[in-house]
Order: sequence, then C-alpha cells, then structure tokens
Amino acid sequence: MGDFVRLLSTGSATAVLLVVAVLILCITVSAMYGTAFVQGRSVSFWPPSIGERPRPTTVEHGASEGRPSASVTSTGTDLNPVVDRGTILQAASGKTYRVSSAFYGGANATLYKAEAGDGATVIAKVYWRGLAPNSPSWEMFQQEQRSSDILTHRNIVRTLDRGLRAGYPFTIMEFLGGGTLRDVLRTRDRLPGHDILAIASQVAEAIDYAHSRGVLHRDIKPGNVLFESDPNGRVALSDFGIAVILGAVTRDITAVGGEFAGSSSYLAPELIIGGGVTRLADIYSFGVVLYEMISKVVPFDEHREVLAIIRAKVDSDAPDIRQFRADVPPDIAARLARVLARDPSLRPTSAHAVLEGLEDQVRGL
Repeated sequence: MGDFVRLLSTGSATAVLLVVAVLILCITVSAMYGTAFVQGRSVSFWPPSIGERPRPTTVEHGASEGRPSASVTSTGTDLNPVVDRGTILQAASGKTYRVSSAFYGGANATLYKAEAGDGATVIAKVYWRGLAPNSPSWEMFQQEQRSSDILTHRNIVRTLDRGLRAGYPFTIMEFLGGGTLRDVLRTRDRLPGHDILAIASQVAEAIDYAHSRGVLHRDIKPGNVLFESDPNGRVALSDFGIAVILGAVTRDITAVGGEFAGSSSYLAPELIIGGGVTRLADIYSFGVVLYEMISKVVPFDEHREVLAIIRAKVDSDAPDIRQFRADVPPDIAARLARVLARDPSLRPTSAHAVLEGLEDQVRGL
C-alpha cells in the first residue's frame, strides 16, 4: 500500500493514468447502478448484481379498461423488486402494513391488498419505477400526496399513510370492497336507471368538491370509481395521481414520460391539441362515463387504436347516444351532446349541472 501511495505522489504519467482509470471506473459503475435503480431493477452492491428490467405484464384484477386506449400494465408481484406477498411496509407514521396480494396494475404503480396492524384491510399503492427526482412516477406520487392533503370527502377515497420502501414511494389508502364501476359494466347487460343516478350523483359530488378546492382530477373513468359495497351504497372517486392543483406548476396534460396522462377514451379533445387544463375537461370525462353507463358504449369506441380515437375526438362530434339505445329521452341525449361538445364553452360548468333537471328521466331508464 505504501508503494502505491508513493507512486501516486510522484505525479508521473503512470500515476495520472491510474487515477484517471479509477475515476472512470467509479463513474461508470455509479452510472450503471443509478440507471438500474431508476429503471426499477433490483440492485445488489455485494455481491455485485443488477436484476432484469421490469417488463409490463397484466395483473389479475382490473388490469384493463376493456379497450386498447385504456389498458394498464404493471410489473406484478413477481417483477416488483421490493414488494411481494408478506412484505412489511413501514410507513412514515411508524405503522406497518403486511402485503397480502396484488390487486390492480397501473402504468406507474401496482396496488396491493395489505393488512394494517389492527387487522383492517387497506390498499398499498407502490410506485415501481423508483425514487427518481423529476421522473413522471415521482411527480405523480407527489401530486397525489398534495391532492390527498387538500381533499376530504366521503365520495373521495381516503389516503391513510405514506412512506418509502427501498427508495420506492408508496401510499396506503382505504379499501373499498365492492369493486369498480368498470367491473359492474363488464358483468351487467344493462344498469337500471336508479343505479345510474345513484352512481352518477355521488361521482358528481366528488368532482364538484374537488373543483371547489382547486383540484382537477384529469383521469375520470370507470376504473377509478369504487364501491364500498354495491352501486346503491357509498361510491368514491380514486386516483388523483395526475391531478392538477390550480395555481401550482403543472406538466403538460398530454405528455408524461412520452405517454398520455389519462385514458384517451375519456380524455377531453382540447387536451389532445394542447389546450388549457380546466374543470370543463373533467366535465367531459364525467359525461363519457355517464354515456357509457346508459348505453354500454364509449363514444368513438369503434376505433381500436389510440391515435384513431384521438383523431376522431378532435375531428368529430360524439355520436348521438340514441344510435346505441333508442329509448333514451331526447332531453338526456341533448344534454350529453352538450357535455361532450368539442367546444368546452358549450359544456355545463359543473358535474351537478350535467344531471340537473334530468334526475327523473335518468331514474326511469
């Protein structure tokens, strides 16, 4: 060791080359491990090893909105490098949660059922791309925390806790065991009118409350509408991960890591062409959900490719809902045409206004 130190102190060409080589080696190794961490790979410093990059795969429950435009993917429990069945998550509050099974896969996170210390079932949402500053998943995590701090309402899913697991952020949310509106639409031939009204009224409560607190959801769709028990019980809106808090610095609506922020089937056309993010975009998405509950069809669903759906939204008005369900009253068809207008100024200004005066007609469907 002494000889090595003396060699470095000589300032010879050999010593300089040796120092440069060591620096290059350190920088290269640091870059490799840093890149692997950001990509969500498992990393072991001793013995040195880097796991495979996570590849998206479908998880068993709610892994798709039923069409290419709204499909979601996840690493799944077998590919997530930090969470598996039996994993204990230590939250910022000091409470612990034991993961029991995968529940839902998303593009940036996986939801797991977990058990709290008191035996209650909760949902753990683990962002599987890791803690990379300014990355889309990290920004979504932070946005969801800001939204949860602002929003407290019976029709919005509550965030209970949060924390980090090996550098991967997670949130703990209340578990609603009745499934999602997407599940209901898949399993029922037709929703009765009283169910449509019960669901839509509660979703409207959540949307208008969020808007009153300066929060825009940006991703209203059936997969984000959860039931506590059944459609006639409590309904809650979830997933404010890509929400906008008015007055805050926000990202472009249409580009998050090179992908659309939101589901193209439910996305307002003005957002596709780079228009401003306003509450009227949420009203449009709510209108698409109501349209689907009544007709079992999503406007422009005949286009199976995402880009074709986007192009149709920008170029064409939504089809009259009576093309798909002839018994829909003219007043409901006219209201939906306004809600889904390409010109945002023609839409109702609140979610309640979408239903106002039509309650009896919706109930009679």
